Amino acid sequence: MINRLKNILIVSILLCACTIPRKYQKNKPFVFKNTIELKGGNFSGDERNAIKQRLYSQLDDSMKTAVKDYAFLLHFIDKPPAYDSAYAAISARNMKNTLLHLGYYQAKDSIKADTAINGHQQRVSVKYIITAGNPTLIDTFSYRLKIPELQELAIKTMPQSFIKKGNVVTRANVLGEVSRLVELYRNNGYYKFTSDELRMRGDSTIAALTNVSDDPFENIRLLAEAEGKRNKPTVKLALVLNPAADSNKLKKFYINNIIIYPDFASVDATGLTKFSDTTEKGYTIRYHKDIVNNSFLLRHLYFKKGDLYRQDDYSKTINSFSRTGVWQNVNIQVVEIKNTISNKDSMAQVDMIVQLVPSKKFGFEANIEASYSANSNTNNVNVANAGNLLGLSGNVSLQNRNVARQGIKMTHALRAGVELNLNARPGSDQFINSSEFSYNNTIAIPKLLYPFKWGNEKNLYSKQTFFSTSVSHTNRIGLFKLNSFGFALGYEFNFKPNQSLTIKPLNVEYSSLYNRSAAFDSTLNKNPYLRYSFNTALVVGSTVGYSQTHISPKHPNRVSTFKINFEESGALLYFAVPLDRFSFLGKDLKKFLKLDAEQTWTWTHPKSAVAIHLFGGVGIPIGKSDTTLPFFKQYFGGGPNSMRGWPIRGIGPGSKKLAPFKGGNALSDRTGDMRLEANIEYRKDLFQIIPNTLTLKWALFADIGNVWNFKNTNPNGGFDSTHFQFKNLYKQLGVNLGTGFRFDFNYVLIRVDLGFRFKRPELEENAGWKAPSIGFDDLFNKIFSRGKDDEYRKWRYENFNFSIGLTYPF
Repeated sequence: MINRLKNILIVSILLCACTIPRKYQKNKPFVFKNTIELKGGNFSGDERNAIKQRLYSQLDDSMKTAVKDYAFLLHFIDKPPAYDSAYAAISARNMKNTLLHLGYYQAKDSIKADTAINGHQQRVSVKYIITAGNPTLIDTFSYRLKIPELQELAIKTMPQSFIKKGNVVTRANVLGEVSRLVELYRNNGYYKFTSDELRMRGDSTIAALTNVSDDPFENIRLLAEAEGKRNKPTVKLALVLNPAADSNKLKKFYINNIIIYPDFASVDATGLTKFSDTTEKGYTIRYHKDIVNNSFLLRHLYFKKGDLYRQDDYSKTINSFSRTGVWQNVNIQVVEIKNTISNKDSMAQVDMIVQLVPSKKFGFEANIEASYSANSNTNNVNVANAGNLLGLSGNVSLQNRNVARQGIKMTHALRAGVELNLNARPGSDQFINSSEFSYNNTIAIPKLLYPFKWGNEKNLYSKQTFFSTSVSHTNRIGLFKLNSFGFALGYEFNFKPNQSLTIKPLNVEYSSLYNRSAAFDSTLNKNPYLRYSFNTALVVGSTVGYSQTHISPKHPNRVSTFKINFEESGALLYFAVPLDRFSFLGKDLKKFLKLDAEQTWTWTHPKSAVAIHLFGGVGIPIGKSDTTLPFFKQYFGGGPNSMRGWPIRGIGPGSKKLAPFKGGNALSDRTGDMRLEANIEYRKDLFQIIPNTLTLKWALFADIGNVWNFKNTNPNGGFDSTHFQFKNLYKQLGVNLGTGFRFDFNYVLIRVDLGFRFKRPELEENAGWKAPSIGFDDLFNKIFSRGKDDEYRKWRYENFNFSIGLTYPF
């Protein structure tokens, strides 16, 4: 067996190193490989790798080779180009120019081309040696703008400049500074100002190149200074106005007439259609049909007659109208008013023509979702060892985007789902594990409704008030039935496009548990940590949620997302109103505080990505009567989006033992008041199965975490394996490693993940570390065997999980 594994390993290594050219030109040397060596330069490790990627992108098309990988082992080069030293020189020059844009003006390049004969093949390996040298630093930077107001605005905002003394001169920073000033001036009335009106000038700071002195000792000093500065070159920069600039572009413009077309159509551009006109607060509104109220229109305008033209107001108005959903296309034409009076001091003006193309008033969506989790303990005592669950659900929604002609959205959503036990016989009473049906109604009003003054709402990127109502029915067959009702009043603010704050001052949820089976009640009696969770419960409280997405300006491939949510029930209301006087509320109201946060980092590369995800959450029951959170508020782990080595709700809480492989508990749900989890995933693009339609991707992942109860649920107050204690944290963490494939259809991504448990919280020996006992001989039998061999099925139940999911897990 060992010799067989050695042979497989040796062959695999040889194959991995094997690159096979195909369809090359006969009797001609062809490009087999390109390598780049980057010498010198003041780069960090990450910067050096990023720059090398940029240098590879500068290869001339006639020097590029495309390597295709198959099954991780074979590498093919299709149609490698014939080698031409002229194209190699062009590639080297492109690389040198790339470093010039990064401030390395003394960069040098050289090429080494080696030809290897392999049968009839003449393989040319080209090595580009790029020596960066020392970067050119900024000695001084100044503005020399002849118009006083432009000069004043530039100096006033100089702390925001992209050009800083002592920094490297880069093309990106120079262009960034020009763009910054163009935006600054366009926000201060200079509507026609463009980058063509600015020029960046540079002067060498080496005095010996410009000064001649009669004193020989002074000349020697200057020559010595010049020699020293060659090793540390600097430059003086100045931003000036282009002498050839059009004087009309240096004028300030004011807004004159504002004309709004709320139901604009393409045919209206011909100028042959007729409109009805109305005037509202100085605005002219022209329409075919009165589809919206005028007050709704004016709320989304950020400029008025007589205002100084500002580019930000122009952009905010477009974004504000677009976000309403009432219009599918928003366009604002800025029309300069030609002044017929020959007076250079006359005020320049523009008309703002707002053209709004309506969307369809009603929108309809329907979709089907599926999830699969293997090895789940089922909810039926007789088949506790056969819990491969397939979940299917259908969703239908209808939306009215313009209720009451105020841009109010009303959405009706229906959802129906069923969970099937694939190991039970179809038609038996064990085949359907659970079913659910729900209806949700949401009304979103595009303004803030509140009893107090908020301030200037136009400072917000977007805002809305929403009312949400939901009802649902769930049947956990053989366990219980559950009816739920929810109502929420809330506000959603977007301070910036990437920052969102949601506040629900009133959040009501009521769940009524009934038709409890004897097996279910027996399970609760045997497991105190469940006894306090599964009850009829009322939640009355408030929630606050904040989310932010950040994209690094220097590295657009680095994205981070942060979310935090806080929820309370009964805690604030309980002290304001004596709810205990009402028997209904006093009995069913659950009082708790709940806080959770998650952070995700994603580094994306051309054909791969790395994602890291952290989650932490805790719920604190208040009072002696509640030992845990209501079950519909508890955390759980496992499944396709969490600890992928365990099935959904299959891990924890704490070090709680697994149900026996046969004859287990009637309820396998494992939930808790706390959840800690960390995940890391490496993603790799393999190849396109269907060009531009379906791409096969591969992933390698690791998950670590668990769930716990916040309080001790043991009625006797002794040791509780589900209770969180910091001293037991390491022992009770679960760890799984796994791999999977992703089928990316562009519009939807399907995941197939195989997770193996390497640290099991329920095991005491070796702190739970135990590698799954699996070898090459029984790999496929243990994972994919469908027979009745209890050995393999028990192994999967204790060590492995197979899951299917949609989109990435985080």
